[in-house]
Amino acid sequence: MNRRNFLTSGTLTAGALSLVPTSIFANNNTISIFSIGKGFNSISDQIQHLSVKFLSKNVLKAHTKLLIKLDEKGYNYSNSDIVQLSNNCYAIPLSKKPLIGFDSKELALLIEQNGVYKHYILNEPTSIAFNSLIENFSRNSEAQSLNLDTLNFISPNEVIGTSFGKENTFTYKNVSGNTITLKGSSKKQVAIIS
Repeated sequence: MNRRNFLTSGTLTAGALSLVPTSIFANNNTISIFSIGKGFNSISDQIQHLSVKFLSKNVLKAHTKLLIKLDEKGYNYSNSDIVQLSNNCYAIPLSKKPLIGFDSKELALLIEQNGVYKHYILNEPTSIAFNSLIENFSRNSEAQSLNLDTLNFISPNEVIGTSFGKENTFTYKNVSGNTITLKGSSKKQVAIIS
């Protein structure tokens, strides 16, 4: 390519980019909890979307602290509503735009233990494991014609531990006392029930 063609094509490209709205490059749209996976769709009639202004004082205080952390880490989220999974567990769907690739779909959880709300952020692989747990439990319940409360089973009641590294884990107990471990890495996502 000679110099004249190179300059002409460069000028045309720069001109074309200047016509594209910047909102395409800076997309700050929040995500829905249902976009994380089919599992959340299967419990759509059980979960509640609440306006933040109707939260109790303790939840609102924890929510405000969580939003500061999410802003520091560059997450996109809805600051006006929250998803209630149980009386002591709330979820906020998150997205984050990496430098290269697709937006991540993650999940922040606010969980009350001993009167104090703590937050936990499930990265994308761990969120996928959580979604798979919901999807598989509700599918198996329907296949066996059982009338089991999926939301009651999957909702964290007590967090036992978390770990980060090549494989992230989030271990918790549900209301029934079952221990559930969500493991997520770039290669596999799994939920272990004991």
